[in-house]
Amino acid sequence: MKKILSYLFYLYFGLIYIVFCIILSIPIFLFVRGKRKNLVAKRIKTFWATYMSKAIGIKTKVTFLSNLNSNDNYIICANHKSYLDIVLMYLVIDIDFAFLGKSELLKWPVINIFFKRGVDIPVYRDSKTRAAECLIIAEKEIKKGRSVVIFPEGGWDNSEKVMRKFKNGAFQLAIDTSCPILPVTFKNNYDLFTDHKDISGNAKPGTANIIVHQPISIDNLTRKDLVNLREQTFNIINNELNSGN
Repeated sequence: MKKILSYLFYLYFGLIYIVFCIILSIPIFLFVRGKRKNLVAKRIKTFWATYMSKAIGIKTKVTFLSNLNSNDNYIICANHKSYLDIVLMYLVIDIDFAFLGKSELLKWPVINIFFKRGVDIPVYRDSKTRAAECLIIAEKEIKKGRSVVIFPEGGWDNSEKVMRKFKNGAFQLAIDTSCPILPVTFKNNYDLFTDHKDISGNAKPGTANIIVHQPISIDNLTRKDLVNLREQTFNIINNELNSGN
């Protein structure tokens, strides 16, 4: 019975997603352009995340371990094992940011508009050259004052019980731009909604428990400090995942 209910919830989630795509497709197409495209996109995405979460019965409990300055920008690094991570990020971080997302999202209707118009940044994992180019684009966005969201694991598999080793890109970007890292832990999104392709997984309403950690300063760090910075960020998130609270 539990698996049947999970499967029905997957179908319901998909239906709600399609409904919001239809409703918002016209304003996204018409208004996410020009000098105000990032501001307009942020408002639309926040609206989308807020009401989609309500529709599927997902609430959030967010704990901030420090006060974030809305005038600062960050490289936001989070663990990633659920599509809820993307949706809920807009309810957690109340500043403008660009998502670095897999290039496959360019095939998704409506969502691909954000990538094609430069609001978000596609990551091409099959090419080291194009992957490096996406970091150059991200660096330009940071210099404009925007934040950037990166899932440094680079993907997930439902069979994996622990976080993957972090890739270097986010931390190279942080050092090159002197932009602080902001670790975010999604403690139980995986328990609420796993990959829809795994019909034996979890899918249910509930409360997402999210921790926004203290930013990590990049002052005076060089490329020699990259591994330590990467491991520090990994340990902050991983320790929170394993805390059991």
